[in-house]
Amino acid sequence: MGWLKKLLGKDDDGLEAAQPLNHPSQLNVGDIIKMSFLDQSDLSNKRFEVKAVNSYDFGSDPEISFTLKGESGKVFFLTVCSDNGEEKLSFSKIMKRAQVTELFQEQAFGQLFNEGADTRLERQAIPTGFEEWTAASYVEEEDCLKGYYYKGDYRKQPFPRFEDESSGVEYYLLEDPEKAFAIEVEVYASGETEVSATLYLDLSAIEEMWPAT
Repeated sequence: MGWLKKLLGKDDDGLEAAQPLNHPSQLNVGDIIKMSFLDQSDLSNKRFEVKAVNSYDFGSDPEISFTLKGESGKVFFLTVCSDNGEEKLSFSKIMKRAQVTELFQEQAFGQLFNEGADTRLERQAIPTGFEEWTAASYVEEEDCLKGYYYKGDYRKQPFPRFEDESSGVEYYLLEDPEKAFAIEVEVYASGETEVSATLYLDLSAIEEMWPAT
């Protein structure tokens, strides 16, 4: 019923909900988005609820990550990024280690962590569940960018002063030549490494947005 109430635009008292959202960067926890028809079947024409809003600090404005969960339970991550002044949607989903080593030759992928390696990777197979999520080849675009990850939304407040309220992270980015797909790697101070398959979409890929009631 919660999904239905939001889609109808009414709260529990039957009052009209807030005005529709105007831009994906305005999303908050509880908001719902509906995707247009896409090549990616796990996104196409699906609805997702924003379950969390978290922040990265790489020395400039906060970079915001929206955690999305669909009715099927699948989780994706959304950020709004800019490519030469053009805004894009960046959708990501996490890859398991076995999926990474299926996608790339393991030794070649390990070269990414050699500073200044200018890594180039060729796809060797497509893991199940990542059809339409990967490209044939990638080139390293960001090498060990150091920053901090914060749980929570810091769009309207400064980052905490103390490092124990954050997690140190080293960020690596590889993109395909057409800049339609990417592989993102986050290495945390704890030693945990997170690899995500990412695709870039136009803002119009989000067909509708409903604010939480």
